[in-house]
Amino acid sequence: MTTVLFTVALGVLLPGSLAGQSLRAVRVAQELPTAQLATVVLDDSAFYENIPKGDIITQAGVEVGARSAQDRVQPPVARQQRDVGQPPGPERPQGVLPPGSWLFNNSALMMRSQAFIYAKAEIPQAGTYYLWVRSHGRQGSSFRVSVGDKQPTTLFGNEPLTWKTGGSVELKQGLIDVVLSRIVLGVNNVGSTFDALVLTRNADFKEADLKALELIDDVVLLKEYAIPRSSAVKFGDVDGDRKTDFFVVTRNYDGHVFNHDGRELWSYENEQEGAGARAGFEAPGLVWDLDRDGFAEVVHYRLTGGKEWLVVSDGRTGAIKFKTAWPTKPMPHEYNNFRLAIAKLSGNYPSNILAFTDSGGTISVTAYTGELKQLWQHVENREKDHLGHYVYAVDLNKDGIDEVVTSPPLVLDAAGRVLWNRFDVFDDNHDHCDSIRFYDLDNDGQLEFLAPHSEAGVVVFRSRDGAVMWRHAAEHSQQLEVGNFLRGMPGPHIAVNARTYGRSGEPGLSAQLHWFDAQGKLLSKWPANPLNGNPDFVKGDWKGDGSEELFWYKFKLTNEGKGVLYLKQDAYHMFDFMGLGSDQVIARGGTTLQVYGYKYTKPKAGLNRDFNYWKKVANHTHY
Repeated sequence: MTTVLFTVALGVLLPGSLAGQSLRAVRVAQELPTAQLATVVLDDSAFYENIPKGDIITQAGVEVGARSAQDRVQPPVARQQRDVGQPPGPERPQGVLPPGSWLFNNSALMMRSQAFIYAKAEIPQAGTYYLWVRSHGRQGSSFRVSVGDKQPTTLFGNEPLTWKTGGSVELKQGLIDVVLSRIVLGVNNVGSTFDALVLTRNADFKEADLKALELIDDVVLLKEYAIPRSSAVKFGDVDGDRKTDFFVVTRNYDGHVFNHDGRELWSYENEQEGAGARAGFEAPGLVWDLDRDGFAEVVHYRLTGGKEWLVVSDGRTGAIKFKTAWPTKPMPHEYNNFRLAIAKLSGNYPSNILAFTDSGGTISVTAYTGELKQLWQHVENREKDHLGHYVYAVDLNKDGIDEVVTSPPLVLDAAGRVLWNRFDVFDDNHDHCDSIRFYDLDNDGQLEFLAPHSEAGVVVFRSRDGAVMWRHAAEHSQQLEVGNFLRGMPGPHIAVNARTYGRSGEPGLSAQLHWFDAQGKLLSKWPANPLNGNPDFVKGDWKGDGSEELFWYKFKLTNEGKGVLYLKQDAYHMFDFMGLGSDQVIARGGTTLQVYGYKYTKPKAGLNRDFNYWKKVANHTHY
């Protein structure tokens, strides 16, 4: 992010040439103590566009190079790349930040390549600028900063996290290159960590002044909650006050229910099985008003008395209303494909529960009433993961009743009968749909299935019979979103989260955006090389004007298909959490849950969202 701040005697001016710089956000402040002083701030994300292969990004309290989202919030002790919040010690490699570190925008760039790193900066006024750099490293690592055609001799990143001056430089008005240059790698070929740099005409600018300049001007942090380290968070109104509450599920599938103010209402703790058998992967859970009394129930997994249960609990108290045996084979078994979804299999309201259980060998989809009376069960005897990671309830034929969909795809009607499947094409359990989106791509009135299909890439199926309409390589395709997002290209557009797996010391998981048009033509990729992490897409009506916008990782995506850093934690969900008439981004990281909104939203009175809106909220999944 680049932040440009300057004041003039007659008011605040914003240079028009900055409006098209997709990688930079522009903010104007009037609080600087001296008039006519420009300050340009570049954080590490300004350098992502052409990030060299090998460089990785990090944030406070999160492991660098983790293999999964769960590893990133609670890394195993034995892993070499340690959580930056852990105590210092010989096992903590060079470049990892000290415990308790504050990072500008909670983001930093770790250099593991000697390739120069480029960004652009708009200089609003000619004159003398003072260079300040915030970086971290140890003896043996370092880098310089080139500004335009000037390269001060000052070395940065050769000592623990510090704020350091690079002297002054004369600059002309306009666009200039800013380059992290002459990079020297230290122990184990790990270089310095770069946080942010400042070019300012204010000779009195201090490190503390940076904190007021975080985030883009049109985003505001509306809520921040302290929560247990979570495997999943589900949302709904459990106490009937028409405000959003939430259900936090931990890595042991333990549960904690909080009201809108962040007060814990109740919790439960499961028995242990083995050494963290349920650790990792998204946990099953739902918040939904099954009986339409105004108070949502909590649907979840429990292990008590050595038995596994599917439970419907009173959302206000945790008292068990109904329970039945969890539909899986006897313990011990794997847990990473236990999922729940709300469906409308009859009637005029979604009051059915779908349980998807895959412990390997036997994979089942089981449908229940709201009182957990089993309606039907479909079983496939297939290897682990062949049916993907989630079960989707969607009305494909527009008769008001949901069909049930899993990988590769497999489509069942509301009575559990098979309508069609594509096991003939995708007969290997590795080639499963990691997630599915449903959208009318060709405007023929029927939904298509858009499937990130693991190593098969992205595949689009016709919903009425499963015919493959098109497919395209996109690394290991993990998630996608579809909508009208890009400027100057006919929509809809498809953004694919193309995931890569690390080899030879690379981060375990990384991801890159691949953009396609509705016919499967590859339009672009961003950034130049994948960013380490396991990010999600979220989309919604950010401004409350009826148009959808897309977020990925910590970025809001521009109409050029590139990212601007908007969040301090990873995007997790997006809906109208605050009841304002616009959609907010819910971000999750470590032990916090954050709600970000558009600063200039005008709250709408008399909102009446129907159950279809809240069903999408309840059925949200990483998959």
